[in-house]
Amino acid sequence: MNTRVIISSVLFFLSFPPFNFWYLIFPSLFFFYSGILLSSKPFLSGLVFGAISFGVILFGIQSIGYEAWIPLSILMGLLYGFYGKLFKFIAVKTNNNFFILIGIISTFDLLRAYFPFGGFPWGSTSTVLISGYRDTSFNLLPSIFKTFGPTGYSLIIQSLTLLVVLFVLENKKKYTYLKDSLVFFILIFTPLSLFLLNDSFNLLDKNNKSEQISVVIVQGNSPCPGAKNRCNNERARIYESHINLTKSISSEKDLIIWPESSTGFNNDPLIHDRVLTDIQIEVERLNSYFLIGGDRPIREANFENYGLFINNEGTIVDQYLKQHPVPFGEYIPFRRYLDWIPSLSLVPRDMIRGEQEKIFQMGSHKLASVISFEGSFQRYIRSSVQAGAEIIVILTNQASYGESGMSDQFILMSRANAISNDRPVIHSAITGKSAFIDNNGKVLSQTNLFTSEILNENINPINSQTPFSLFGNYFNYLIVVIAFVIFLRKRVLS
Repeated sequence: MNTRVIISSVLFFLSFPPFNFWYLIFPSLFFFYSGILLSSKPFLSGLVFGAISFGVILFGIQSIGYEAWIPLSILMGLLYGFYGKLFKFIAVKTNNNFFILIGIISTFDLLRAYFPFGGFPWGSTSTVLISGYRDTSFNLLPSIFKTFGPTGYSLIIQSLTLLVVLFVLENKKKYTYLKDSLVFFILIFTPLSLFLLNDSFNLLDKNNKSEQISVVIVQGNSPCPGAKNRCNNERARIYESHINLTKSISSEKDLIIWPESSTGFNNDPLIHDRVLTDIQIEVERLNSYFLIGGDRPIREANFENYGLFINNEGTIVDQYLKQHPVPFGEYIPFRRYLDWIPSLSLVPRDMIRGEQEKIFQMGSHKLASVISFEGSFQRYIRSSVQAGAEIIVILTNQASYGESGMSDQFILMSRANAISNDRPVIHSAITGKSAFIDNNGKVLSQTNLFTSEILNENINPINSQTPFSLFGNYFNYLIVVIAFVIFLRKRVLS
């Protein structure tokens, strides 16, 4: 067994919540890449790394069932196993060419955003660094995120670590790697310096609005949190908790937010007049807009997961339908072949996907919602920003995470997306943790787990653009193109 890879996997999960030893990500990457390059069995090494690392990071989903947690851990292990095998193969074939190898890293990170089952962005090597972020007068971290985005930043971290690995392992090629490092630093600092030196860069519409809006997150909690827990009238009690907490708000607010699954089935305001009337009374009393999360059955086998937008006159204006369901949580992949597994009966319906983002107009301001799992993906946040959203709201449940570190991991990803897109993010959860996050990734306020709370903040809507919100993962694609050109050139000359 490859000792380096085992050490790497332990250091990797220790860098994430709930442990939060974020600085361990650097030795973890060093041991991973050196272990893969030195391994005679790179597939097994990658498999061990992926299974151990993500098995611990994603331990919270065992509350859904070990039938979800174990297969997902194995799947991530297999994914990293194939990655390790390919990385070692290319390293041997190209004599450890730095730019070709980081092209492989970039390709893997880009593909992981879409595979398996539509992508799985948890465990980003850049996101974990936010744990150590402190808001000081000079800190490059926000600027790097705004310039390159989470995936681009992850590539930079891994590439610089790989340079150190190659420099240590390859005594005869130190001069070559010094030249490679110089070129790579030029590729990094050219766009970064443009962003730093010209904050009002012509491509970046810096028309931030000074007007603040008052926002309340209503975190009603669940009487029996956890996918396997059941109690009498759970959904009705969740709704009652949210409406009663809302009644305790004493002054007018601009926006009231209820999280994912706070209404639904027998409490859908779009279908049940009683629920809509209750909410309309609070709309009139508080003179507020409402954004409410819920779900509704569609036929026997399907359901919709929605964010319902109600204006300050009590009219249902529009709704957003979740586009990206959670595999094994909101739909069962290959259901017809897996129906024999008893625990999968906990997911009796498959979610119908929404088709696109939705922009809600709140007076002169625009906001967008994504729902739960989608909030971990860069592409859904970015597409909403491109569509004009000045505030991003993440409606989530999180009851299935239990007391693991997954709620904190989710907030880290929300902070990364907030910084990258220069947008405030409102993270609204049923069971916690809910949070207000500003456009620089600072947590303004946050709730606790499994508590009924009301969280208030004044939020600045922002409509500026960052290089990432404009161009996406351009840096990653650039590196892939450079790697491909070098690879072809080597093949032609060999």
